[in-house]
This record gives sequence, C-alpha cells and structure tokens, in this order.
Amino acid sequence: MIKKLYETVMDINADVKARFCMPGHGGIGLEGDLYACARFDWTEAPGLDNLLQSESVILESEKSIAKSMGYAQTLMLTQGSSCGIHIAVCTSKDRGNTLAVIGEMHKSFWAACRLYGANTIAFASDKELKSFDNSDIKIGGVFVTSPDYFGNCRNLSDARAFADEMGALLVVDEAHASHFCYSSLLPNNARDYADISVMSMHKTMPVYGGGAIVNLRDDSLRPQCEKYRSLIHSTSPNYLTMLSMDCADAYMRKYGERDYKRVKDSIDEFGRLLTIGEIIKNDDFTRLVIRFNDADGDAVLQYLAKRGVYAEMSWEDKVVFIVTPFNCDKLEILAKELAEINISSLNSQIKSDKEFIYTNVRQDENTEFVEIDDALGRISAEDVGAYPPGIPVLFKGDVIDENKLNYLKKYRNRLFGLAQGRVAVIK
Repeated sequence: MIKKLYETVMDINADVKARFCMPGHGGIGLEGDLYACARFDWTEAPGLDNLLQSESVILESEKSIAKSMGYAQTLMLTQGSSCGIHIAVCTSKDRGNTLAVIGEMHKSFWAACRLYGANTIAFASDKELKSFDNSDIKIGGVFVTSPDYFGNCRNLSDARAFADEMGALLVVDEAHASHFCYSSLLPNNARDYADISVMSMHKTMPVYGGGAIVNLRDDSLRPQCEKYRSLIHSTSPNYLTMLSMDCADAYMRKYGERDYKRVKDSIDEFGRLLTIGEIIKNDDFTRLVIRFNDADGDAVLQYLAKRGVYAEMSWEDKVVFIVTPFNCDKLEILAKELAEINISSLNSQIKSDKEFIYTNVRQDENTEFVEIDDALGRISAEDVGAYPPGIPVLFKGDVIDENKLNYLKKYRNRLFGLAQGRVAVIK
C-alpha cells in the first residue's frame, strides 16, 4: 500500500531531534492515550507540503484519492464537507449569481449562499425542472444531494441535463458516498454526472473527524476551487486527519472489495437475528435504517446509548446506523440489545435530562430570542433544523406554525440555528 504522506511523516519522525513548531505538544504531549498519536500531528514543516498550495506529498495523496474516486482532481480538506460546500458555492457563483437547488440541501449550502450573497431558486423535484423558463436568470450552479442520510441515491441524469441547458456546474453533495468506489457491491458515486462533488471521508471510512474532499470532473476547475480553498480553509490544517485520509484510501484500494463483502454478510446475518423493527431497503446496504413502528426513534436511540451502543441518528420512528468494516462484527451486540427493548414502556421511560443555561445573547435591533415554547406564530430570523441530518426545516422568514413548533420541541436537544436553546425571531 503506497501512503505517500504517511510514509513521509514516518521518515521525518525517524530523524527528528526536537520540534519547536506548532502544534504545541511538540510531538509528545501529556501522558495518557489522548496523545498516543501526537508524533503524527505536524504542521507545514519542510518536506511536509502545504495543503493550501499542495505541490508534493499532499498533492500526491490528492492524486491517489482522485484516482480511487474516479475524478480528475481532488482537494483534501480537514474542516469537513461544509468547507467543501462553501468552496463549491463560491466557484459556482462566479458563473452566475443564482444557484439552483433540487430537493433538500445541508445547512452549509444555505449558510454559504447567505454569507457570499448568492441568490437561490429551489425545485422540489426533477419534474419541476422542465417547467422552468426564465432567460433573465443566470444560474451558475445546480446543487443536489445524493445519497441522502438514509442511504437513498437519486438519478442524476435530469439534473445533469438541466445544468448543461443552463450552462451551469452540477454540484453533488456526496457527503455519505466516500466508500462507494471501493466495492462493486456498492452504488456508483456521482463521477459520471457531477462537475464538483463533496464527500466527508470521516463519515464512512477510517478517517479522523473533519477529513473531507472536493472532487473535480475536469482539471480546469482546480485553480478556481484551490483559490477558494485558500480563502476559506484554515491555515492550520490537521495533519493527523490528512494522514488518516491517505492511509484509508490506500487500505480501501487494497481491501475494500473483501471488506465490504464481509460487511454485507454481517448485515444479512443481522437481518436474520433482528426480532424487533423493520430494516428499510435503500441503495447503500451499509446505511442500516431500522423502522420501529410502535416506538419513537429517539427513544430507541437514547435507550441504546444508555446500554453502550451508539447509533448515528434518529428520525421520527427510524434509527440510522452506519456499518463499516470496522464495526460490522458488533452487529450481534446491536441485535441482542434491540431484542431486550420493551416497546410498550420505552417512550414513557426515556426523557431528556439536558438543561440549557441562558446568558445574555447579542442580537440586532430587529431580532430577539424567545423560548421554543413561546415561538408559535413568530417569524424565524434564522434557518433551523436538526443535526443530523442537517437539513433546515425552518428557514429564515418562515412563520413558526404548530407543526414546526412541534418539530422544534421534539428535536430541541440537537437543533442548529438556536442561540443557547432559544429561537431567533423577528421583532
């Protein structure tokens, strides 16, 4: 397995006598497991390249990942795919100040449009694209999400045709698809359609938090995207994260086919062991989604957490589990814990014990912050939704009706867009 960046760091570590550069742990840190990897956590020292202007070992790792993913170019990031979405928004906006959205998008897209002054036009589905007729609007980018948080992929042919018709870039949020290219058992990623795709490698691969990539269909897009990466990304990228991306790609290229066969076999066996709930069929079998018809999904998630088993997310009556080659052998434990759930008493037993501590929050003269229970009928001043999945349900300017208020109450402990538990509303 060729791991250019990792091997370069190993060579430097073999010769280093003293580190007087950041990070401040000096490659040693305090005692304990927390600093076990400190010697791999570097900065842009001589020989280690610079992420914001990659020319040597980082560039070689980017080329390797691009080849695996089936794209012409890849830009590494250590600040998650949200950073990649911001890069894609800026790049698309240069072609036209209006960006089209098909279906739901992560909150990072809406935040980027607001920060960088892009207009948006939203289409609920591909069917609406055919009726669009406005030659006065110059669309710079068409944005879609595939797969979604539940492992469902969309047909991108209509989105591609619409982007071509508009002279726009097609940007696909592939945050949950970084593992697809390593096994023939998994769906194809968006490489046959997307001009730009954004992936979170840390979501499904053995990569430390924040490891993400921007994939480019054409070499000509790199200078522009690289420019925006240098403007948006931190000048202190996490080398530990980049090393894990380098190693994960090398490992999966060699063992992905074998390992995902093992994952599939483990999930099939789990299905035979499952005595409660229903596995929902989707496109990505590694995204295990279980529906509990007689129980609240969040109650199941919290119950499992108290038993030492952690799921990815809950949504309505569903719980989502991300299964990888590195946890598939634990599915038997999950089946056992689920079998012990008493559905009839679960919802009444699980209560949130989280309390918010309120302090004075800075606000402009047109905005105030109110308790969720007092927000009915008010106009939201921010985008609000639950993370995961990170899709806004309440947009800035929306009236908070009873349905939206119930949503805020249900997911109040994992909402984004609030200020210390309170909702920003227009005075």
